[in-house]
Amino acid sequence: MLDKHLPLDAAADIIGELGLKGGQIHRANQTMQRVVRNAWNRLPAARRPSTFDEFADGVPAHDWALMFEVCALSQLGRDAEACALITAALHLRAVHTDCSRRSASS
Repeated sequence: MLDKHLPLDAAADIIGELGLKGGQIHRANQTMQRVVRNAWNRLPAARRPSTFDEFADGVPAHDWALMFEVCALSQLGRDAEACALITAALHLRAVHTDCSRRSASS
């Protein structure tokens, strides 16, 4: 089962484009959830929401989709593409500061 925060239309597009099978979908989903949990755990206690669900609810939907795609690419052994996707997303946030603010405030 996919994480409740991952937009289903985005997940379906990624699954279709990459031709993911059941086990690959499951592993990409688990990895994505682990990334978000690690981000929550690494926040200083003063800035950390009291529950993981509260933190996860604040992660923008497009970031969930991005993480799922990066994790799926990695599962397929396409690490260079995963890194390129992350780099492109970071570049867009740097160029379009309104994206950064939206993500940081969510």
